[in-house]
Amino acid sequence: MSSWLKLFRVRQWVKNLLVFAPAFFGGEILKKGIFISAFFAFISFCLCSGGLYIINDIFDLKYDRLHPKKRSRPLASGKIRLRPALTMAIVLLLFGLTTSYKAGLSFLIVLLLYTCLNLSYSFKLKEFTPLDAFCVSIGYLLRIIAGGKATNIAVSPWLFISAFLLALFITFGKRLGEIRLLKADAANCRPALNQYNGDYLNLSLVLAGASALVTYALYTVEKGEHLIYTLIPAAYGIFRYLQLILEGKNGEPLEVFSKDFQLWIVSLIFLIGIAWVVYGK
Repeated sequence: MSSWLKLFRVRQWVKNLLVFAPAFFGGEILKKGIFISAFFAFISFCLCSGGLYIINDIFDLKYDRLHPKKRSRPLASGKIRLRPALTMAIVLLLFGLTTSYKAGLSFLIVLLLYTCLNLSYSFKLKEFTPLDAFCVSIGYLLRIIAGGKATNIAVSPWLFISAFLLALFITFGKRLGEIRLLKADAANCRPALNQYNGDYLNLSLVLAGASALVTYALYTVEKGEHLIYTLIPAAYGIFRYLQLILEGKNGEPLEVFSKDFQLWIVSLIFLIGIAWVVYGK
C-alpha cells in the first residue's frame, strides 16, 4: 500500500487545493453548496492527477532509474510492475472524469484540458524549454480556473495573472534546484535540463517573482479595503523562497515549504490576513 500511495504521489495532491482559491478569495467558501462543489472538484483533480502521475512515471522510467532520488520511486525501483500501474492509471482517470459531473460541464471541460495538457507534457512537451515550465505553470492555473467553473465564481484577471506568474516562479526554482542536484547528469535524468543554464534560470526567477508580486499588488488595489496589507507577507514569502533557492536548496515546492519554518509562518499570516479582510465584514 505504501508503494501505491507513493506511485499516486499523494503528497502532491495538496496542489489541487487551488480549486478552492476562487471561492476563498471570493468570500464564498463558507457557503455549503459552494464548498461541496469545490470539494467534488478537488476529488476529481486528485483522482485524475494520481493517474497522470503514474503515466508520467511510465514515460520517465528510463530517466528515473538514473536519478539519485527518483530511482527509489515504485516503478523505477521495480516495487510495482508496469502493467498493474498502467491499469490503475486508467482506472483513476476514468473515476476522476466520472466524478466531475457533480461539478458541472464547464468544470469537466477544464479537467479534460488539464488531462490532455499533462498527457502531452509526459509524451513530448517536457523535452522543450521553456515550454516545459509553462506547461507545469498552466497546470496550476487550470486548477484555479476549474475551481471557478465548479462554483460559478469569476476569477479576477489580476489574480489569474498573478497565480500564473507565481507558478512560473516556483517552476523555474524547481528547475534550478534540479540542475544543481544533478550537475553533469542533469541531461541524462531530464533531457530538457540540458537546454537550461544557471544565468537564464536566475534571471527568470527574478523576473517571474517580481512580476507576480506586482500583479498581486494590482489585485489588492482592485479589491480595495485592507487587502493591500496582505502584500507584505506575500512579498516576504517570495523573497524567502528566492533566498532558499539561490542558497542551493532543493527547488521542489512541497519540500522547500515543509522544511522551512519561515515559509510556514508567512503563508499562515497571508491566509489569515485574506480571511480577516474577506470574511470579517
